[in-house]
Amino acid sequence: MTTDPGAMSETRAPLSSPLHTRLLVAEDWLLAAWVAVVTPLLFRNQGGEGPFDGGAPLLGVLRLAAVLGALVCIAARQDPASAAPRGRSLTNSGAVGPLCGGMLLVAISGFTALDANSAVGVAVIAVFVVVMVVVHEVVPPLSAPYRRALVTPFVMVSGGLFWTFIAAISGEPGSATPAAVVSDPQTAVEAIAFLLAFSAVFYAMLVYAPRQVAEREGGIVTWVLRYALFVAGVAFGLAWPRLFGV
Repeated sequence: MTTDPGAMSETRAPLSSPLHTRLLVAEDWLLAAWVAVVTPLLFRNQGGEGPFDGGAPLLGVLRLAAVLGALVCIAARQDPASAAPRGRSLTNSGAVGPLCGGMLLVAISGFTALDANSAVGVAVIAVFVVVMVVVHEVVPPLSAPYRRALVTPFVMVSGGLFWTFIAAISGEPGSATPAAVVSDPQTAVEAIAFLLAFSAVFYAMLVYAPRQVAEREGGIVTWVLRYALFVAGVAFGLAWPRLFGV
């Protein structure tokens, strides 16, 4: 009996688990660890600055560099060989609105951290536009791994910003932690509802949208699971500093 090699390869193909069929990928675990452990420590070591406070040039440069990386990903042509089989346009994916809002938010926080005036802001924006044009016209099409690498710093920077917004809204660092409200069930429900609502908007603008730019993949179930992992990381990050007195 002869065996058709083509049939064998077709049988083995699903074992490769392409990205668009996986529920959780490296970026999901990295972001969860980032918001659970790293950003709470960084936020407290920085003295609890607000999201639009000035006098932090290093943070400003990092935020603007992350925005530039995301813009380069947008401008770069996509390698057709690495595109998802059911590729949708960015507009049809529903990511364009949250993407614009998220990038604007991070860019403004970067400019304010630098204490940049309007002239500097206009110059930086002009440089960004020139870079995007050059990338689109000169740089060869980028495959999905390179595109994902370009937007990952933006997602990580956004995770750091999340803590500054939590502090600004709640009034003090850590005041919205589960440990602080568990004694009052009504307050606990309100705190959890606030966390879910705020983190959902944050996730759509600053995580889901840029990652859809890098590679449009994942259905509703996939992204709900990824968001749940993010929320679990946030909840852990809010709780453990209080429990250990950090």
